[in-house]
Amino acid sequence: MPHGQNLSSRTTDAAAFLKYPQNIDDFLLFRLFKLSRLALHGVGLLLRREAAISRRDSRILAYVSKRPGVSLTQLAQIAELDPVVTSRCVASLVARGLIAKTRLRSNKRIVVLTLTNIGRATYERARSVGQKYNIDFAACLSDEEATQLDGLLTKLEGRAKELTEREISKTRSAEH
Repeated sequence: MPHGQNLSSRTTDAAAFLKYPQNIDDFLLFRLFKLSRLALHGVGLLLRREAAISRRDSRILAYVSKRPGVSLTQLAQIAELDPVVTSRCVASLVARGLIAKTRLRSNKRIVVLTLTNIGRATYERARSVGQKYNIDFAACLSDEEATQLDGLLTKLEGRAKELTEREISKTRSAEH
């Protein structure tokens, strides 16, 4: 909140603060970033304590659970992680006995990933813990607010894609 700004005037001028930010604390992207960082920190602590796993490892287990037999390259793409980071995380999860690597019979050069029994149990625990955190996090919203937020997030995602594609196009044009 800007210096000297009280909550009531901030609430009344919400549109102005979001659409015409004056400083970084008012930028919508910065507010969303701070919210995400705070909530992710909380769920990360919970996952470590209750499931003995990091958020990133939980994410990898979730995608391997969803797509058994996925390759490392495919996993990096669907989890939206850097391939090197994905490779290191998978190696750690293999060493811990949570993921199994298997070569395809039809093409021995391709290695696919599956959850082990321990990996499946760890993933289920992490999923349950994450789900409870999400329920607690969203509990402050009424059903109407949750529906509105879902629609607004979808709208913002679409706008972010449009703007990013525009900037990619401009960057390509400037490079040529």
